Amino acid sequence: MGNKTPPEWVNRTDSLLLDAFVDNPYECPIVIDKNGIIRFMSRHNTIEKGYVVPPEEAVGKHITAVVKKTRMPEVLKTGKAEIGETFFIGDRQRVIARIPLKDPEGNVIGVLGKLMFHQTEKIKDLNRRIEILEGQVQYYRSEVTSFEGGRHAWEKIIGESFAMLEARKYGLQAASSDASALITGESGTGKELFAQAIHQNSHRANGPFIKVNCAAIPHDLIESEIFGYEGGAFTGARVRGKPGRFELANHGTIFLDEIGDMPLPMQAKLLRVLQEHEVERIGATRSTKLDFRVISATNQDLGRMIKDGRFRSDLFYRLNIFHIRTPSLREMPEDIPRIAYYLLSNLREKRRLIPNRISPEAMALFKQYSWPGNVRELKNALERAMNIAEGHQISVDDLPDRIRKFYGEADGTAGPVGLLRNILADAEKRAIVEALRFTAGNKAKAARILGMHRTGLYQKLKRYGVDV
Repeated sequence: MGNKTPPEWVNRTDSLLLDAFVDNPYECPIVIDKNGIIRFMSRHNTIEKGYVVPPEEAVGKHITAVVKKTRMPEVLKTGKAEIGETFFIGDRQRVIARIPLKDPEGNVIGVLGKLMFHQTEKIKDLNRRIEILEGQVQYYRSEVTSFEGGRHAWEKIIGESFAMLEARKYGLQAASSDASALITGESGTGKELFAQAIHQNSHRANGPFIKVNCAAIPHDLIESEIFGYEGGAFTGARVRGKPGRFELANHGTIFLDEIGDMPLPMQAKLLRVLQEHEVERIGATRSTKLDFRVISATNQDLGRMIKDGRFRSDLFYRLNIFHIRTPSLREMPEDIPRIAYYLLSNLREKRRLIPNRISPEAMALFKQYSWPGNVRELKNALERAMNIAEGHQISVDDLPDRIRKFYGEADGTAGPVGLLRNILADAEKRAIVEALRFTAGNKAKAARILGMHRTGLYQKLKRYGVDV
C-alpha cells in the first residue's frame, strides 16, 4: 500500500489545536526575534489591557514600541530566563515569565514573554498554601514521637471493664460522625489517645491531626498560635506570616486539649470560628473558609466552671455534641493486669530491659493502689521498677516508695512486712469470696477449688469476717 494523504479534517484539527495552544487567554504570549522585533502577539493582548497598539498592528514593530519598560531585550542579551517576575501592564500588576528561545547550537534567537498569573491575589493564595504546608511540616517534625504513638490508637486502648467498654462505644459513635466531641476524664486516662482513635476511624483519617494544648500556650500568644498572623502584624512577627493551628488542620481534625484553660476572650473568638468555619489571621483583611472537625478534652468540671463564669455555656454546648468519659484506674481494677502487661511489653521493646513478669504481690498492690496519676503513673512506676529489678520479675520492693507504703500508711502498719501481710491477706480474701460466689455458697466445693481443707476455710471466713 502506498502513502496516503491525510484527510483534510485531520490537518484542520491539528491547526486549530495548535492555534488554541499558542494563542490562549491564560498566557497571552508575545514572541520576539533576536533583533527585538515582534513575530507573534496573542490576540488577547488588547489595548484595553494596557498595550500601546492592537495585536494585529504590533507584529513587525520593536517590542519597546509596544510594551513600555519591557525587559525582553535584556533577556536577549543575557540568555537567562526570568520566571515569576512582577510587571505592570496598564494599571494592573501581573506575574510573568520571560524565556530565551535558542537554536540547537544554543544561540539565543528570540524571547517568549507570557503571563503566569493574571491576578496577584492568586499569588497570595498560593503563598498561603505554601505557608500552611511549611507549618504542617514543622508541626509534624516537633510532634513526630506522639504522632507515631497515635497510630492504630484503638488497639492501644486496653480494657474489658464496663467503664472502658462504654467509653469505646461512645468513641466509635463519635468517629462515625463529623460533629464536635468532648472527652473528659482525670489526668493520665488517655484522652489524647481517644481523640487520635476517633480521628483515625473517621472519614478525615487521611487528613492532619493537629493538637493544641491550651494550658501550655501563654495567654498573650494563644490567639496568634491558633488563628495565625500576617507578616508584620505585630512586633516580632515573622515577615512571611504564620498559619494558625486551625489552618494546619484544614480537611482534618484539630484537638483542643485542656480546653478548660482557654481564656474567656479567646472562648468568644473560638465560638465564632466553630460556628462560621472561618478563620481570620491577626492583621488580615479577609477571612479564610476552612473544613475541620473539633475534638476537645479536659480534666476540669466545665459545668462548675460555667456556674462560676469561667467558661461559656454556648461554647460548651457547641463542643459537647458527643461526650466520651475516660475512666480512671480506680474504676476498673479488673483491667489493671491487662494494662500493666501491655505497658510492660511496650517498655521492654523500647528499652530492651529484661523483666517480663510482675509478681502476684505487686499485681495485688497495683489493683488496690488509688493511682491518682492513672495510666501515666502506672507506666512511670513500671519503668522505674524495670530499671532496678533483678531477674525476670518485678517485685513489690522494686516499686516506688509512695506505692509500697500505701497499705502500711492506710492501716497504721509500717514497713514491708506489714505491707506484704496486708496484700496477701487481701488477695486471699478476694479468692475465697470468688470461690464461694462460683459455687453458690457451697463451702465444700469452694474449699476443693481453693486447695484447702474445709476446716481451714471456716477459719479464714471467721478471720476475714466473710458472711455467707
